Amino acid sequence: MHYSERLLGHVKRAEQVTQAAKEFVLRDFGMTPAQQSALAILSDHDGITAAQLARECAVTPQTMNSTLGRLDRRGLIERRPHPMHGTLIEIRMTPAGRAAFEQADARVAELDVALSAGLSASELTLLKQLLERVGDNAAATRR
Repeated sequence: MHYSERLLGHVKRAEQVTQAAKEFVLRDFGMTPAQQSALAILSDHDGITAAQLARECAVTPQTMNSTLGRLDRRGLIERRPHPMHGTLIEIRMTPAGRAAFEQADARVAELDVALSAGLSASELTLLKQLLERVGDNAAATRR
């Protein structure tokens, strides 16, 4: 079977072009896809630790610390000790971080709509289900 016919080739191409499109729309905000993803998780789980955030974003703790360092330098997040467990450091969005995230996320949401153009609601649902199954199958090969 030729590479162009393999599922992995199609998944890789889709991932490359969609990430490039996401990078393009986030440039206006001086934000990378990794930073936007971290802020997206924080928007739902404000106060989690860097280790938890790394797991949620499926990156290494070192990669997450680098991402958080850049967000911190821009004043988009703050790190502070957990009120009960002082050794744990909570990550929270600052008001500036929330505003930047909401603007950037609105553009990402517009991109999401554009990427699904021409797909019916049922096709979009099916595509998401199929991609989830492919992801589950890939995860099962690592066990």
